[in-house]
Amino acid sequence: MTRRNPPGYPQKNQPKNPPETDPVIGLHWAQGGPPPSLREAPLVSALESFLNHLGRSQARVSVMFGDDAALHELNRRFRGLNRPTDVLSWRYADDSGPVPLLGEIAISLERAESQAGENGWNMQTEVLRLLAHGCAHLAGHDHRDDAEEQGMKALEIEMLSGVGLRDIYPGDE
Repeated sequence: MTRRNPPGYPQKNQPKNPPETDPVIGLHWAQGGPPPSLREAPLVSALESFLNHLGRSQARVSVMFGDDAALHELNRRFRGLNRPTDVLSWRYADDSGPVPLLGEIAISLERAESQAGENGWNMQTEVLRLLAHGCAHLAGHDHRDDAEEQGMKALEIEMLSGVGLRDIYPGDE
């Protein structure tokens, strides 16, 4: 199955590897900029830490922040699921080159805000949790069964601990 890139992302006719002057991590805000409850610098720093943890410190990752409607449409279009979701990721098979594009992550800020309230922490923490989840997918992990889910969750806990977030999942240490 050929995957088409989501709207706003590089398409096949664009250069495979960006010039070395491009940032390794690109954050894209569908609503024009981050909400006041999010700070970009810690998000970029956390993504750099996550990629380093995965042994991909030089990989490029693009992150799009949208609303539930945008994630609903992406979920429908790329996964065939007619519902919104909190995070989606696209891993690229060919990520070779001087600045390889590992993949792309899309996050619903509406869903992140709602889940932050449900979990009893701030939106910044929830977005970091979703970024760790998306990075785990980019590294090839999934949660199709209990064993995969536990392995992926353990990786997310390690990555989040590396940026000072502990006790994100019940029972993590």
